[in-house]
Amino acid sequence: MNLRTTVLGLAILASAAFSSIVAQADSQLDGLIKSPSNWAAQAGDYANHRYSPLKQVNENNVGKLQVAWTMSTGVLRDHEGAPLVIGDTMYIHSPFPNKVIAVNLKDQTFLWQYQPKQDDSVVSVMCCDTVNRGLAYGDGKIFLQQADTKLVALNARTGDVVWTAQNGNPKAGETNTNAPHVFGDKVLTGISGGEFGVRGRLIAYDIKTGKPVWTAYSTGPDKDMLMDPDKTMTYTDGKMVPVGADSSLKSWKGDQWKLGGGTTWG
Repeated sequence: MNLRTTVLGLAILASAAFSSIVAQADSQLDGLIKSPSNWAAQAGDYANHRYSPLKQVNENNVGKLQVAWTMSTGVLRDHEGAPLVIGDTMYIHSPFPNKVIAVNLKDQTFLWQYQPKQDDSVVSVMCCDTVNRGLAYGDGKIFLQQADTKLVALNARTGDVVWTAQNGNPKAGETNTNAPHVFGDKVLTGISGGEFGVRGRLIAYDIKTGKPVWTAYSTGPDKDMLMDPDKTMTYTDGKMVPVGADSSLKSWKGDQWKLGGGTTWG
């Protein structure tokens, strides 16, 4: 993997996505994120700050915290990622088989549960346990990125499947452990499997229909990476300069850029 190329490519993608938020943000999601009583995005906000301004728990009383209630997903593997909280509902996810559970926070009852049916063989090509790094919310939907590379949009109120999209092929070593992210009218997700020669990429889907909008690769020619070589900068000889045309191709030997690198499981 060429780390410099990967970082540069993803940095400009992140910058472009963040720049479009102001103009295109889902107004409901924007409001939910601004209210500290919610945790409406996997990392708290569009900038992934992972910070809450709530002050009820602080350095003076944190040592007095006690368990109020517990529940189990029924899956005895590593759990990663935070639950989402939208109003009085908490949305919890599990490792493979990637359950989603909506919990009423007022009385801790289950509002609905979703458990996808996935081919167990996908586990054999998953790296670093069968984790799932979280859910996303937007447009009244909960978004789950399944291990088998299927992106699922669920009705946040009922748990019914609204649409699905297939963004990879487990038989080619492609899997998913990442949390999807909502930016405006699009849902962004990634891909795992660099150890199997999977070529890293970000895929954007229309939030209402699930149709693919664009794909940006971590390696390869600029047109595949959706990268502007004149605006993407690198530090060389004591100063920042543009990376220049097709910088990724120049940093790999031959066509090795086609054989994997920069997978986007984070």
